[in-house]
Amino acid sequence: MIKGERAPIAWALDTGIGRGLAQAVVNRRLLDWLGGVFFAFVCLFIAAYALVKPDYNWDMVAYVATALEDRYQDSADLHAATWKVISESAPEAQLYEIQYGNPYNKHQWENPADFQSQLSMYRVKVGYVWLMRAMEPVVGLANAAILLSVIPSLLVGALMLYWLARENALQAGFILAPLLMLADQAQMTSAVVPDMLLSLVSLAALYAFVRGREALACVLLFASVFVRPDNLILIFALLLTAVIFGWRVLPMLATFLASLLACVAISKYGGHPGWWAHFYFSCVKIQNSMAGFQPDFSPVAMLQGYMRGVVVSLIHNDWAALLALFVAGWALLNRYGRAVSSRQNALLFALVIGTIGKFASFPLPDDRFYHVFILGMAVLLVTIWKPRFDAAFSVNIIRSK
Repeated sequence: MIKGERAPIAWALDTGIGRGLAQAVVNRRLLDWLGGVFFAFVCLFIAAYALVKPDYNWDMVAYVATALEDRYQDSADLHAATWKVISESAPEAQLYEIQYGNPYNKHQWENPADFQSQLSMYRVKVGYVWLMRAMEPVVGLANAAILLSVIPSLLVGALMLYWLARENALQAGFILAPLLMLADQAQMTSAVVPDMLLSLVSLAALYAFVRGREALACVLLFASVFVRPDNLILIFALLLTAVIFGWRVLPMLATFLASLLACVAISKYGGHPGWWAHFYFSCVKIQNSMAGFQPDFSPVAMLQGYMRGVVVSLIHNDWAALLALFVAGWALLNRYGRAVSSRQNALLFALVIGTIGKFASFPLPDDRFYHVFILGMAVLLVTIWKPRFDAAFSVNIIRSK
């Protein structure tokens, strides 16, 4: 800039409108309010869109079938009842996609016995399926499945907004809202999967840890394995954290052992095919029938599954990049003297190793599988940072003069 020439921002702030806007912007109370309103608006918009345009996907079909399974002895009857529920509510284009969109979907649409064989991988979400059945008399199975994504999404947003308010960090809503989108919350809210419900229960447990309510946190973590048994990874990460950071180990050890026993019982009750068969199906080669599917263990196939997970995660998903960003942010906050408490450091450590452990145990690449880890890190970091846009704007005004 030429010496003596005024910066555009300085010129703008010298106008009457500019001075009025500057005074409004540097008002902390107003910016706190706007940060909260912006965050709430994004959460409400995501939920409203999901209600208007839900994603009738293959998983929805499988979960509806699982909820109906106890009423039908014959696979053909179950198949017909499932598709009746889906057909009555799904738009024509989405119905065609889940019936004929790819060879796997087409095969499941045309083969009732093979279709039922897939449900062994869905029955293990016993809490999620139970809630679908409980809501069915009021709203119907299809709507119950949709609402079990929408309602938890709203409650996740409400919990995070309350968290920001309690930590005096409402302006962080301007930052946290875009992070929700990058963490795939919009797609998770539209899709019919148990992951949003899992995120709600797990995030509530993390907040309970922040507030020092360990007993409540442990109860919530135990409940979470009935939504998705693989949340045992988060529980194990928190157990390791308790040992390393000097928390009371006994409550976390008891929670982990109880959850492990519950997972074993759920797997046996649901007829789950086992880790390797599920790994092969999800990460190596999809199977039209899971009846009696027990492939021989293959290190080559296992490596192929991990390589696929790495490539798809980096190219088509955001969780890995967000993990790297948050680790860097965590290091910078510690480096430059932010007041990071021992409890906050411990929870960030648990979420980082939990994210890595989740991928290491089963390399599924989709953002939704890491949602609670990413969201937990995001809200912890912004409440430590407590960004103040009013303070930053005040400094810029002074410098521009």
